[in-house]
Amino acid sequence: MNNAQLIEELRWQLKQIEDRKAENQRLLAGIAGSDHTTVVSPDRSVTVLAGPGGVVSEVRLAPEALRFDAVALSRTITAAIREAVAAGRGAAPVPPAGPSPASRQAPPRQAPPQRRPAPADDDPSYDTVFDV
Repeated sequence: MNNAQLIEELRWQLKQIEDRKAENQRLLAGIAGSDHTTVVSPDRSVTVLAGPGGVVSEVRLAPEALRFDAVALSRTITAAIREAVAAGRGAAPVPPAGPSPASRQAPPRQAPPQRRPAPADDDPSYDTVFDV
């Protein structure tokens, strides 16, 4: 390939990328405008966007969020996500996870999966494939 062909190829690829970018922006605009629930943490450091069915589509952190330690930030994010998911599902907010009497019980035992019987041997006169 000569330089002119390479330049044309790069221009074509750039046009493809720009077209995909425009399509993605159109799709994202449709997502953001359709029945989404936005939840902002009480301190306004975390914003969560959840769509129908409680599907989280975006989590945004304000610059102030980076001032928190990891534990506090993770709790804030988790609480905001739980609230957004519950709102997106149209349900009551999910309580935070923690030890409860039900969680301390052993899970119910399940029966082991049934095994299929071995296939019947069609030709008993041969022991292995090497005996043919």
